[in-house]
Amino acid sequence: MINPLLFPFTLPPFYSIQPEHIVPAITKTLNDCRLVIKKIVSQGGPYCWDSLVQPISEATDELNRLFALISHLNSVQNSPVLRLAYEKTLILVEEYRTWISQNKVLYQAYDNIKNQAHIYQALSPEQQITIKYALRDFKLSGIDLPKEMQHRYGEITLRLSALASQYSNNVLDATLAWSKLITDKIELSGIPESSILSTKIKAEEQGRKGWLLTLDYPSYLSVLTYCDKQCLREEIYRAYLTRASDQGPYAGKWDNTEVMKEEVTLRYELAELLGFSSYSSQSLVTKMAKTPMQVSKFLSNLSDKVKPSAELELIKLTDFVKRTYHLNELQPWDIPYYSEKYKQYLYNFNSEDLRVYFPEYRVLNGLFEIIHRIFGMKCKERYDVEVYHKDVRFFDILDEEDNYRGSFFLDLYSRDYKRSGAWMDECVSRMRKSNGFLQKPVAYLVCNFNRPLNAQPALFTHNEVITLFHEFGHGLHHILTNIDIPSISGINGVPWDAIELPSQLMEQWCWHPESLKIISEHYQTFKPLSDELISKILEAKNYQSALSIQRQIEFSLFDFRLHQDFHKDDDIKILDIFHDVHNQISVLPKLEWNRFPHTFSHIFSGGYASGYYSYLWSAVLSADCWSLFEKKGVFNHTIGLSFLENILMRGGSEDFMTLFCRFRGHKPQMDAFLYQNGISL
Repeated sequence: MINPLLFPFTLPPFYSIQPEHIVPAITKTLNDCRLVIKKIVSQGGPYCWDSLVQPISEATDELNRLFALISHLNSVQNSPVLRLAYEKTLILVEEYRTWISQNKVLYQAYDNIKNQAHIYQALSPEQQITIKYALRDFKLSGIDLPKEMQHRYGEITLRLSALASQYSNNVLDATLAWSKLITDKIELSGIPESSILSTKIKAEEQGRKGWLLTLDYPSYLSVLTYCDKQCLREEIYRAYLTRASDQGPYAGKWDNTEVMKEEVTLRYELAELLGFSSYSSQSLVTKMAKTPMQVSKFLSNLSDKVKPSAELELIKLTDFVKRTYHLNELQPWDIPYYSEKYKQYLYNFNSEDLRVYFPEYRVLNGLFEIIHRIFGMKCKERYDVEVYHKDVRFFDILDEEDNYRGSFFLDLYSRDYKRSGAWMDECVSRMRKSNGFLQKPVAYLVCNFNRPLNAQPALFTHNEVITLFHEFGHGLHHILTNIDIPSISGINGVPWDAIELPSQLMEQWCWHPESLKIISEHYQTFKPLSDELISKILEAKNYQSALSIQRQIEFSLFDFRLHQDFHKDDDIKILDIFHDVHNQISVLPKLEWNRFPHTFSHIFSGGYASGYYSYLWSAVLSADCWSLFEKKGVFNHTIGLSFLENILMRGGSEDFMTLFCRFRGHKPQMDAFLYQNGISL
């Protein structure tokens, strides 16, 4: 049997990949990488860029492209056999990464370049910072530890990878397990017809009559926001908030409790091995924020500024519900429902009604038009590329001179066995090969929106449009880089608490009158949003924004406290910390059975551990950047090119604060963020 993964490829050969190809391919690639490194270090020094860093970068790139492919497939078309292959791969890759990061001869080779002044000074600034980061990462991998402690470090990283995969699998399995067949349509009163049709199609796909509710996010959100039947809202809310836990309809079956405890404990042990007082302290070595105190003060200061507005928003909602619906006490599953009712009352439009103005083709074409105006980039669809699902599309990005910059796969729709949420991931990184060939970057852009129904195109909510713009911002950061060293190109090497800047900045164009005209068109009348409706959308922009920000502060502080305050002798009580932070931060009532941490994939399986605050940190950066666009013109090509040249193209090649100040002219300020969210200064 021919294994397509054993042959060189840039774009994945999706049509011919089978799960049984994965482990043999990754095994051979890892062996090849080991041989490259052993050959290099066996020759001895003195070393230079071309004899050490370049060949290792090229070998690592082969591995990264293969592992990115395997990881992506595991996320978008999970199956028992693929999951098993991925988990075996995870172990092999983690063992290799530990071997390379604790290879003292290799560390000394990099150090040799750094200490040869005539060689190091002759390197480009990008090459110098690559050496600097490599030496830093060796230190953070325990290169200076005694052998037995290095061995323990390797055991921990291996176990943490396995736990993250187990956590993610539990969330996916628990989400897929729950469904409810509705046989009387009247129970779905209030839910938009488009969502009802989607549930009917789901039922038909299973050979059942009726309407099938599931915990995929579009289905869950439509019930919670629009269903008139309170008991149904409560049922789906409880099922969603107790997934993968000791509570709810599948209590204990995919329980992540022990997984989370072990992850937090091992992270602390890892930090302690490296001489840090906490995992948070360790994580900040590679971030913009320098100390745990700085992060804590940032979150505390923001919370103090937001809380009065959040309290007022809740009071107004509660008063409205008492007056209009004669309901004296709001339950958590009532809040999204009545919040939508109150929003309709205040602004005289229904969020769901906006779907007809955001058909997929218009949103995408509008997004591409905006990108062209701001950055001079053009997006062109290609049809000659292998994709992993029939719904996936592929696009090239070209600059103003029609130079090819990179590409992206676009996977928009929710489906079974696909991880929930939305994300950008790397497929290929930009890299200059030793033969002079310039490998261009490719990204995966993934969302979970409703698919086209019957003869209709896919119709998006405004929030889904914002999500698409957000992920596209990540994609631009990855694709438009001009750095030729993969470890610092695109999003690589960028501090984690700055990584959301381009994505959150892109969201801002979803709130501007002119761009709303560009991205909207009624799918039947072909008319864009009216000025009146745009005014209502913009008027409602900051509706309950303080409550939304407060929720993000709550999650951020929970994550940070969990990793900052834990010590090895502690009896870790994750839910106690979660509820304590909720009581400290939120104005909403506490639910003892809320098991949100059990599905908090960002920090337990997604790379945001002790870094979830990055969303808020980056939101401050993006708001400050947007204020410059507002001042100079939101389609100002000169400002767009400045952002492109100073942020998007530079990757991790310079100190990010230096890059930010070069674009903005000053250090980040919180005032723009508060102002843009309608929070009193």
